[in-house]
Amino acid sequence: MNKIEEKLKKTIKKTFKISKIPKDFKNLKMGDLKKWDSLGNYQLLLAIEKEFNTRFETAIFTEIKSIKEILRALKK
Repeated sequence: MNKIEEKLKKTIKKTFKISKIPKDFKNLKMGDLKKWDSLGNYQLLLAIEKEFNTRFETAIFTEIKSIKEILRALKK
C-alpha cells in the first residue's frame, strides 16, 4: 500500500469516526460505510482536500463517490 492510500485511510477513519477500514478498501463506495451518505461524501472530500493540501474542481464533487474515483482524482 502506498503513502497516498495510507493517508486516505487515515482521513476516512477520522471523518467517519471508525477504527477499522474493510480489507476491500479500494472497492469502497458511498453507502458502504454507515456514515458515508451524500453529506458524509461532501465532508470526506473536504477532509481529503485539507489533508492532501489540494482542491477538487466543483464539478468533480458531485462525481466522486468511491475510493477508486478519489484515488484517480488525487493522482491528477
